[in-house]
Amino acid sequence: MENDPLSQLADRLTELRLKRGWNVKELVARCAPLSRGTVSKALNAGSGGKVPTADTVVRICRALGADSAPLLELVRQAREDRRTPPPGPRAEDRSRQFTREPEVEPDGTEGAFALFNPLRRENLERAVQWALESAPPVPLVSFPEAPIDGLYALYYTGPHPLYRPVSSPACTVPVYVGTARPGWNSRGQLGLRGHMGRRLEQYRKSLDEVEDLDAQDFQVRYLPVEEIWMDGPERLMLGDHRPVWNIVVRGLGVHPHGAGARAGPRTQWDELHPGRSRSKGQGVARLSRAELRQAVRQHFARTAKE
Repeated sequence: MENDPLSQLADRLTELRLKRGWNVKELVARCAPLSRGTVSKALNAGSGGKVPTADTVVRICRALGADSAPLLELVRQAREDRRTPPPGPRAEDRSRQFTREPEVEPDGTEGAFALFNPLRRENLERAVQWALESAPPVPLVSFPEAPIDGLYALYYTGPHPLYRPVSSPACTVPVYVGTARPGWNSRGQLGLRGHMGRRLEQYRKSLDEVEDLDAQDFQVRYLPVEEIWMDGPERLMLGDHRPVWNIVVRGLGVHPHGAGARAGPRTQWDELHPGRSRSKGQGVARLSRAELRQAVRQHFARTAKE
C-alpha cells in the first residue's frame, strides 16, 4: 500500500533529497560510511524492501539536514506491521480472471453455472502470473547475484514527469516485463543458466548511462520458474498492464551485433533516453524524441480509461 509506513519513509527521504537538489550519488557521498546499497535500500524501502535500521535513517537525515525523529517513528511502525502477514489479493479481483468451462445440460444447451477447472492451461498460467506479481520487489541496483531463470517485471518509482502515471512505491504497473531463459553451450547442450542477473545488470548499466533516468529509481519483481511456464504468464502480464517499454518505446533490451547494427538507427528507447554508450554514432530513430514523448502520454491516457 502506498500509505504504509515504509512508503511514507521512502517518499519523505526522496522529498528531502530533491529539496536539496541532490541525485542519489551525491547523497551517498554525504552519508559515509554508509554504502551505496544501504542508502539505496532506505530510499526504496517503500517498495517492499527491508526496514532500514535506525542508525541508517539517522545518518541519512543528518546528511540532509533533517529531523530524524518523525522518520524513526515510521521505522518503528514498519517493524510493527511486519509482524502481521499482509492481506492476500481480493478474491473478487482475481477469481473473475480465471477461465471457466460452461456447464452443459443433457439436452446440449449451456447451463446457468460455469465449472472451474484449476488444471486448465490458462488457469495455471494465471497462477504463475499472480505468483510473480505477489513477489516482493527488490531494488534493481542490489538484485541478488544468483543463477536465476524465469520471469521478471521492472517498476519505476522515480520523479520523471513522463512516467508519473505509473511511478509508485507500491510497484503496481510495470514499465517492462521480460523472461530470462536457459542458454545453450557450444556443443548444443542446455547448460547456461542464470541469465536474469546478468540481464538486469545490463539494464542497470544502461540506466546509469542515460541523462534523465537513475537506476536507483527502479524495482524488480522476479519469479524463478521453468521455461515451459514463461510464455503464457508473460503474455498475460503484457495484456493486463501494457508495459510502456514493451508496447510503445522498445529497445531497452536490444543487443546490437556487428558493425552494421551499430551503424543503424538508434532504438526508440535510446532516442527517448539519450546517453547510452552503445547508441553513440548511430543515426536518429524513426520517431523523434518529441514524437515518442507524445506517444507515451497517449499510451498512459488510453490505459487509464481501460
